Amino acid sequence: MSRAPVLIALFTICILLVAGCQRQTLMTEELTKPFQETLEQQRRRFDVPGVSAAVILPDGTTWLGVSGMSSDTQAMEPDMLFGLASASKTYTAALVTELEAEGRLSVDDPIGKWIPDLGRIDPDILIRMLLNHTSGLYRYQQKPEFLTAVAAQPERLWKPQEILQEFQGDPECLPGQCFGESAMDYILLGMVIERATGVSVSSQLSDRFFKPLGLANTFLYPDQMYPIERMAHIWWDVGGTGQPVDVTASAGPQASLWSALWNSGAIHATAADLARFTKTLFEGRVIQADALKEMLTPGPELSPNERYGYSVVIEELDGKTIYWHTGGFGYASVYLYVPDDRISIAILGNRMVDLKPAALALYEAYVEQQE
Repeated sequence: MSRAPVLIALFTICILLVAGCQRQTLMTEELTKPFQETLEQQRRRFDVPGVSAAVILPDGTTWLGVSGMSSDTQAMEPDMLFGLASASKTYTAALVTELEAEGRLSVDDPIGKWIPDLGRIDPDILIRMLLNHTSGLYRYQQKPEFLTAVAAQPERLWKPQEILQEFQGDPECLPGQCFGESAMDYILLGMVIERATGVSVSSQLSDRFFKPLGLANTFLYPDQMYPIERMAHIWWDVGGTGQPVDVTASAGPQASLWSALWNSGAIHATAADLARFTKTLFEGRVIQADALKEMLTPGPELSPNERYGYSVVIEELDGKTIYWHTGGFGYASVYLYVPDDRISIAILGNRMVDLKPAALALYEAYVEQQE
């Protein structure tokens, strides 16, 4: 990989989103230039060392762009992998709703039906509550003891049952009475998937999503090991000074951290793969129509214009509906899909910030070129 100080990668490929077939096409400079300029501006705006982005247009034409650095010496490249953090949950939600459409489970099943030993967790919590984060469960991923535990054994590979046993705490509310993005919600969903199918979550994701869609750069850690050398370095404000440092250079890939998030946050992918997955998903080419409808059923209200489905935010913005989700744990991720325009956008960054405004800026750059 190139070690030039700055690398601008503009790939012009049109992806036929069926079974990995591809053909070359041309994206005009009138569009690639605004996309790249916007990405550069947004990276500087949010002070992220490096970002990678993908935009897939209605006809499948794909733009890939990068800006900034992975490390002090290595420029960002479009084939670099990032942890998706909470954006990982969208894959799990799609899988659960598809299993319901197949009659394998029901979103109205209590989790005690599938997982007998839940410790302090209420067995009457419904699968639906896990999907839309209304279970009220303890948000272990935000607690100091979680970071202490993973830092103490950085090479440990956590098993789902160990996560369940180790990271329990008092619920934040009664089931169904509040919204809160607990990673435990999706850890439990992963366990339900494995009990309902008799197959690992990683195998289900690979066989149903990754392989059929040609997502060769998408992996669920730790079951699916990815090429470590292609991981973008994480920059984190460890000392609370406002100045992030390259923690990957000093601490390595942090196996314990990612395995302790499992299917709730440990999917790693390129921006191109994330944009492709969400485009095909929301265009009804990944799961059955009834499953997608269930997934996009508006649930808890996040704001007057935002409702939460199953790991997807459904927002009304300037007269249009958009589907999106962000993720942040060391890395930053966002996907955004606009059904009216059939445009899919993904941005990944190596510092934990909210990149949704950057995704909206790329969308505006597209809209301006259509006027």
